[in-house]
Amino acid sequence: MTDLLQVEDLAVTYGAAPAVSGISLTVPDRGTVALLGANGAGKSTVLKAIAGLVPKSAGRVRLMGEDMTATDTRHLVRMGVVYVPEGREIVPNLSVDENLVLGGFHLDGATRRRRRDMVLGIFTEIAGRAASPAWRLSGGEQQMLAIGRALMAGPRLLLLDEPSLGLAPLLVRRVFDRLSAIRAETGLAIVLVEQNFRMTVRVADIVHFLRSGRLLGQRNAAELRDPAAMEEAISAYLGSGAEAA
Repeated sequence: MTDLLQVEDLAVTYGAAPAVSGISLTVPDRGTVALLGANGAGKSTVLKAIAGLVPKSAGRVRLMGEDMTATDTRHLVRMGVVYVPEGREIVPNLSVDENLVLGGFHLDGATRRRRRDMVLGIFTEIAGRAASPAWRLSGGEQQMLAIGRALMAGPRLLLLDEPSLGLAPLLVRRVFDRLSAIRAETGLAIVLVEQNFRMTVRVADIVHFLRSGRLLGQRNAAELRDPAAMEEAISAYLGSGAEAA
């Protein structure tokens, strides 16, 4: 499988303090790679650096072999790299439809309508509420809208930051079920930042573990679906106090 994204020795520093260092990973075309770790491990910083939202102090980021290290966020979006932030950040006073239009603002009308139909076909929970203001949606529906808005841009690489944050367990399962549908229907690649171990290994191919801004190791996600292997990995990489969720 061809690598879509290559990250080599990435480092990010906030002031004098290193946030992440020595981060190297690859994301295969059509693959899903997850970053797991506790709060403050550096997971979100890695995503933001890939998305061009924070400056890199060292390392290289390549998309299909092309060096994108110094490329700004706007150009990265046009190249197919789209970031869905933690906390969703939809526009609450705009309708569901208007939020989707924002995601595809640079598209011609026909392409925008086609992608809107695709998004609402995946996220059927919000399809009947296209005219409703986004603030009326539940937390899970707002997360679906945030992901759907990102899909409007036609990404090749979707960067998802904590999609389960603040959601009840039932809604978490619904959102992750839709991630599986997105992979099947669009064929895009995903980098997923999460703390929910159990849900993550359902959709990921490879799981990287972070602690204190560094990668500790990686495992094949399929292996971690075995309860014993999951418990061993939690103990080894996340600490004995961590939970699968």
